[in-house]
Amino acid sequence: MKAEIKTRIKQLRSEGYGYKRIAKELDLTLSVVRYACNKMSDEDLLEGHCEKCGIKIKSIKGKKRKRFCSDRCRWDWWNKHQKEVDKKAFYTHVCKWCNKKFTSYGNNKRVYCSHECYIKFKLNKGEVHDGS
Repeated sequence: MKAEIKTRIKQLRSEGYGYKRIAKELDLTLSVVRYACNKMSDEDLLEGHCEKCGIKIKSIKGKKRKRFCSDRCRWDWWNKHQKEVDKKAFYTHVCKWCNKKFTSYGNNKRVYCSHECYIKFKLNKGEVHDGS
C-alpha cells in the first residue's frame, strides 16, 4: 500500500471517520482499510482499561476517552453505581387535570401527573377539572 494512502487513512481516522466511510471515500475495500488501521502505529491511540471488566481498550487521542469495552459493561457498571449519576434534570409541574404539583425527571414537557389523569382529561374532551 502506498504511503500517501496510509497517510490519508490515518488522517480520516483522526477526524473520526469509520472504516466504511474511509473505504467509500478512498475507493478501497473495507478489509483493506481495517487491515491498514490495525497495522498502523499506535502513536495516536491511548490505552486504557474497561472500568467494569478490566479489558484493555484503545481511545483515539484528542477524542473522549473510552471508559467501557461494550454497552453491556457500561450498563452493568452504571446500574451498580447509581449514586455516581449526577441527576440534575428534575422538573416541577402542575397536573393539567387534578392541579396537583408533581416532579418529573428528564421530561420538562410533561403535563399530567399520571396516566389516570391523562385518560380522564381526554375522556372529558379537554374540559379542565377543578381538582376536587
